[in-house]
Amino acid sequence: MINKPPPIKARELLGGEAISFDEESGVGKVRYVPDEGLINPAGTVLGGYLSAMLDDVAGLTTWFAGGKRIFTTAQMSTSFIRGAKLGESLVGESTLTGHGKRQAFVEATLSRESDGRVIAKATLVQTFLD
Repeated sequence: MINKPPPIKARELLGGEAISFDEESGVGKVRYVPDEGLINPAGTVLGGYLSAMLDDVAGLTTWFAGGKRIFTTAQMSTSFIRGAKLGESLVGESTLTGHGKRQAFVEATLSRESDGRVIAKATLVQTFLD
């Protein structure tokens, strides 16, 4: 298990901090605490930022489980289940479901840390650029 992956600027902008990546299971975890810059007029986190959080945690898994190869997100499908509020701690978790020479397939969820309820989930196709 890699205890704590290095910080990246985009993750910091989303209020995120990497928790862990488990090399055996291929599961990556990141905690996000959204600030007022991510909130829409209704008082919830804008869906685009939730998608960015899912893309970020999926990237953690793709990077480590995919052999630390440079990649880009080729396709992403996101389902929004409930809203997330200002300052509400969220945990992103992602799993590599398969990969080949050119692509990796990842599933990611974003849940409230307080009760484990799923906020959003996504499936991603990541394309390796090497």
